[in-house]
Amino acid sequence: MERFTRTVRTRVRHEGREPIEVTVEDVPAWRCTNPDCKPAHPDDAILEDADAAGRITEACYRALGLLTPAEIRASRERLGLTQQELQEYLGLGGNSLSRWESGRVYQSRSHDTLLRAFFALEEFRRFVASLRCPSRHTGAPSASEGSIGARSASDG
Repeated sequence: MERFTRTVRTRVRHEGREPIEVTVEDVPAWRCTNPDCKPAHPDDAILEDADAAGRITEACYRALGLLTPAEIRASRERLGLTQQELQEYLGLGGNSLSRWESGRVYQSRSHDTLLRAFFALEEFRRFVASLRCPSRHTGAPSASEGSIGARSASDG
């Protein structure tokens, strides 16, 4: 086996729109150097590790304009919420958040917007909490608990 870097080009589809071409430079990989290794296609003998796969995945999210799985997880954790708690606040079903945070499924653009608003705006979190649990109107995480993008009065 031999270590090398390569350029990866892939096409990603999301929500029925035209595919987007994504190019990631200098992706580390391994290839077979055994002369008896005769794959049907040259890429069949190339192996990428988890870090390489993560870079490709992140590039796809960025090209689509979506929060990456790591950004979703970090934002949720900054607010001190479990996956279950955030799912309840946002009215998500099943294991949606788990699938988004693991990168198994892209979140829809509308869910991405909802996540961004929830993470950035304390007032929005209070509003969402009041819809889900009217008796716990102030139960949403506050900016002092580490929200992302929260603006203080000094921010202008």
